[in-house]
Amino acid sequence: MNKINYKKSLGFTLSLLILTVPLFIFAQPAGSGATINNPLKSDSVTGILESILDLVAVVGSIVVVFFIIWSGYKLVMARGNPGEMTKAKDMLLATVIGGAILLGADIIANVVINTVKTTVDTTAP
Repeated sequence: MNKINYKKSLGFTLSLLILTVPLFIFAQPAGSGATINNPLKSDSVTGILESILDLVAVVGSIVVVFFIIWSGYKLVMARGNPGEMTKAKDMLLATVIGGAILLGADIIANVVINTVKTTVDTTAP
């Protein structure tokens, strides 16, 4: 019986692939007027940071709503058990505090961004 040496076979296959792939790549020639489009909505770092902050606020708001619903479910499912009700109330309180912190951070960030923008716009020549 022939015993196949898998390491040699794999090495041969990979080297053959590496050598033949450049033959099948059809790139555009240089100077053909190809452009790269910017996938971001903004061209500045501050615009990108604003987009990230907005995304964090939206995702955080969804998480807060989910946890409010979840803690309400846990409160209903406690069925009068004092230990479980206390856990659910603590979870609801922590969720509301986290939502308030998220909202406050978003407000502070927007105030700072708008202040910097108005300061830069008024002092620009």
